[in-house]
Amino acid sequence: MVVYAVLGETATLIDTGNPGEKSFYQLKSLLYDHNLNFKDFDHIIVTHMHTDHCGGVSLIQQEAGLPVYVHELARPVITGGEPEFNRINQFFNDFLRECGADRSVHQHARKYKEETWRDVHFVSEGDDVYIGGRPYSVMHVPGHSQTDILLIDEQKGITFVGDHIIPELAVNAFIEPPLPGNNHRPAPLIQYRESLIRSKGRHFGTCYSGHGKPFTQHIELINKRLTQQDARCQQIRLVLKERDKNVYEICQEVYPHLKGGIVFLGLSQIQGHLDLMEARNEVMKEEQDSIVYYKLIG
Repeated sequence: MVVYAVLGETATLIDTGNPGEKSFYQLKSLLYDHNLNFKDFDHIIVTHMHTDHCGGVSLIQQEAGLPVYVHELARPVITGGEPEFNRINQFFNDFLRECGADRSVHQHARKYKEETWRDVHFVSEGDDVYIGGRPYSVMHVPGHSQTDILLIDEQKGITFVGDHIIPELAVNAFIEPPLPGNNHRPAPLIQYRESLIRSKGRHFGTCYSGHGKPFTQHIELINKRLTQQDARCQQIRLVLKERDKNVYEICQEVYPHLKGGIVFLGLSQIQGHLDLMEARNEVMKEEQDSIVYYKLIG
């Protein structure tokens, strides 16, 4: 993934790389090659709460004490400690069971590791944050995660898009648990499509993503992604023409190369498309022995 050091009247760090000392020292060495160290920065901005983007926050703060800015929906994970970790784990256990997958094979083993973020500033849609001393507008674009934000300077024609859109790959809209106190999980692919369509109405200029090279013409890329999602729905329709199937069975046919713990990536993709198809009244679901099966309507 890509970390951005933006230099202007001040210096701002956008994203922090993976967790662990190896990634931390790699980033520290890269900054040193450009005559920078962590204490040169005014603050950190996290584009979304996936570990390859926010994993270095704790170690960087230990060294430099930088404030960190992140979307407000990150609050439960940052402040919830081990109880929130356990709640999330239980959600994914239940999700795998409902999909018809084998939790002992297809669940990543995760252990709780306490991390403390200090001086956290939570942002939301329409807020301004400063990057290199310039104001950038925050746009909340849930889908890839619930915490995804874009950082837009329409005057200069620069947007930091995180993992919202990436030319080199189609972004996964990951299944996530509901917020604490809610009973229903988000429908991430539906959210993602809404975020993509909203993004078409903004002037992004040059886009800097969390993976790959800078790009322009984001509207054409968004249209391509929306078309690909519709095509995947059609593929799932063909799979379901044979008989009713659960998410794991569909995943095995659509993504036969996925094995072990990475099967979750495919399950998340299939579930997202099934959410969309259900919203379009193309499929319906029913539960059998704690496993959810989908059938075509009409």
